[in-house]
Amino acid sequence: MKNFRLFRLALILSIVSSAVFSENNFRSVSLSGTVLANNETSLSYQTSGCIAEVSSQSLTTSKTYQGQILVELDDRNAVLALKTAQARLLDLEASLDDSDFAIEVAKADVGRVEEEFQFVQREFERTKVLFERGLVNETTLEAAERRKLEATFSVQRAKEALSRSISSKTRSLIALDIGKLELEGRQLDLDELIVRAPHDGILLDFEPNIGDCVSQGSLAAKVYRPDEKSVETFIFVEQLVNAEKIGVAVGNSVNVIRTNGKGCKGIFSLVGTQADLESQNVKATIDLDPACAPLMFLNEAVKIETDPEKTN
Repeated sequence: MKNFRLFRLALILSIVSSAVFSENNFRSVSLSGTVLANNETSLSYQTSGCIAEVSSQSLTTSKTYQGQILVELDDRNAVLALKTAQARLLDLEASLDDSDFAIEVAKADVGRVEEEFQFVQREFERTKVLFERGLVNETTLEAAERRKLEATFSVQRAKEALSRSISSKTRSLIALDIGKLELEGRQLDLDELIVRAPHDGILLDFEPNIGDCVSQGSLAAKVYRPDEKSVETFIFVEQLVNAEKIGVAVGNSVNVIRTNGKGCKGIFSLVGTQADLESQNVKATIDLDPACAPLMFLNEAVKIETDPEKTN
């Protein structure tokens, strides 16, 4: 029993000494870094023009929400072009209705001349029988045959008119599709005069003035999410020789301390593999906790203290 107690005590001391050795083996380092925004989005003007409207709320607060209109360019010419395209589309739709009506008329004509042809055909057959019996002369037969020929031509002309009407409708349908595409194009031109926020966030370099003229592709603003920030820092190569011992590894936790003493948790998301030739520094990136990231200012200088805790 005594030996068992001694063994148990030795086991506990071994575990405690291992833990102490492990803690003593870790050596925290202090680094300096700069707060940056993740996924910063640049907003550009899609077309050239002069500024007509600006969001005064975003201009004052530098905040925006998804879909908010930030800047509107002068749209008078675009609106006029859109209305012209709409009127053109209405005209094309009316032309299509006329084509449908023409087809119905042509079909009715074909039906009438075919009925007339059948009547003339029966009349010709009777006249032919009478001629064979000697009841009518050859002149009467020729007159009946001429009426049959004219009726045949009438049927052919009516069918040709029907074919032309169908072809005309096909062209009207093509013109209508072109008109719809033109209307969509004018609508896109109108939409390109508006700069909208792609998501909720904070605006940077947002300084538009009403009346200023801008060119296509020029920068309108930048927007980023306040809870998606990181810290960029640089680590000496000799420190990275013992990266695990100083807590500099992807997934390791750090404490980011501001100049006012307040801190924010972060995690190493990137530790570079290429050193700068002159400074022999390696770039590293720390993702900040979204809960406290909005309190950090962009380009703010912070202090970083590594932590033995690993989160991955």
